[in-house]
Amino acid sequence: MVAVIEGKEEAGGARYIEFTVYRSPADPSRALATWRFPESGLAIAESKPGNTIETELRFAVDCADQHAIPFVWVNDPDELFPPWTRPRISL
Repeated sequence: MVAVIEGKEEAGGARYIEFTVYRSPADPSRALATWRFPESGLAIAESKPGNTIETELRFAVDCADQHAIPFVWVNDPDELFPPWTRPRISL
């Protein structure tokens, strides 16, 4: 099972995918995301045109599940995708 967490310290030393939220340069009202494996710095993916940020989070959680990574950390310092607006995702 993959848990979506608000702070990397919640992973307690376990592996996690970092899902970083940022404002779209082309449309400031739209939030986009990139996600990566922080231990290697390897980028996994980024928001695709036409996808919602909710869809992108589902992709990141699916990726974590496929790689047996227990956590996805939503790094959202500007609160563009706050927890109360996110879909409930469980695997």
